[in-house]
Amino acid sequence: MTPTLLFPLGLAALASILIPLVLHLARRTEQRPTNFAALRWLRQKPRPRHRPKFDELLLLATRILLLALVSVFLAGPALLNTQDPTPVIALAPGIDVTTVTRDAKARAIWLAPGFPPIDTPAPRGAVPIGSLIRQLDLQTAATAPLTIVVPATLDGADAEHPRVSHRVRWRVVPGAMAASRPAASPLRVALRTDAAHAPGSRYIRAATAALGLAIDVGDTARAIPPRTTALIWLAGGTLPAPAARWIDRGGTALVASDTVIAASPTVPAWHDETGRPLAETRSQGNGHVARLLQPLDPIAMPALVEPSFPKTLADLLAPGSPPTRVEASAYRPLPGGLPPASQSRDLRPWFALAIAVAWLVERWLATRAKRAIAP
Repeated sequence: MTPTLLFPLGLAALASILIPLVLHLARRTEQRPTNFAALRWLRQKPRPRHRPKFDELLLLATRILLLALVSVFLAGPALLNTQDPTPVIALAPGIDVTTVTRDAKARAIWLAPGFPPIDTPAPRGAVPIGSLIRQLDLQTAATAPLTIVVPATLDGADAEHPRVSHRVRWRVVPGAMAASRPAASPLRVALRTDAAHAPGSRYIRAATAALGLAIDVGDTARAIPPRTTALIWLAGGTLPAPAARWIDRGGTALVASDTVIAASPTVPAWHDETGRPLAETRSQGNGHVARLLQPLDPIAMPALVEPSFPKTLADLLAPGSPPTRVEASAYRPLPGGLPPASQSRDLRPWFALAIAVAWLVERWLATRAKRAIAP
């Protein structure tokens, strides 16, 4: 772990340390001279020179410490590279955990949305194995050994091999993953939008037109037609209860980046050419929700104007389509993936606690009964 400052300019507040130094030097303990009548007959001698002297050094040191802590707090102290270097072993659903030899020191998880621990029940149904491998690679520390155990037959594979930054230990054991559900019926799309998102909705309408899909367009108050198979909700705020119940019953929805939906484990479902995630999917009841991670604007999301956007939109709206089933030996991850993002731990809460303690000590020293006149 490496300590760092996220906002180094905050250290400029250290200049405030001069304030207590000046106060303690200028306002020393008061001394009142008393003149005696006989003193006027004595020859006046020059006063000796005095060196600068600070009174109440403990109080001065406490005040300096308090100001220094506040300055570091404003500079944003943090620890970089706080990822856990513990080895990770991920098991794909469909594997009997009793037949796999595991390292007692490794963190064992399921290769499923949310990466639940292996002690929990095995996830049911098919999972997007390719997207999960990429996500696990990004979330695992660069120094942590990564092992992935998969059955001989995989379901949920992408059109391309996942590229990872780790040297993955790829173990193939007998078995097969659960097959995906049958393909969904042809898409019947309903688009609901508010005034703020209306400009961005034209990219959705253009994509559905390129796909030859019929689309029911309306504002957020318009009801969802009974035969709708995919809902596109482009509005900020909380997803209304009727739309949420429609998803729970098995519907598929694509929502805007500022739409508030129920929290649940997510899986990246769409990346740009640099690897930045543009959309993530999650389960909700018996249905699925795809959530955009950027506003519908070509500046924030250049992929909107690419020729591949209509097909990507169709993939987001039809997660029930059967993915590719491949042999695990032919789907080994390839090198060349993006390195894991460096995680940081914010230390400001600890500095806030230290500031509170230093302030209480300073107040006690400044107001105690036995001290001299306060500077």
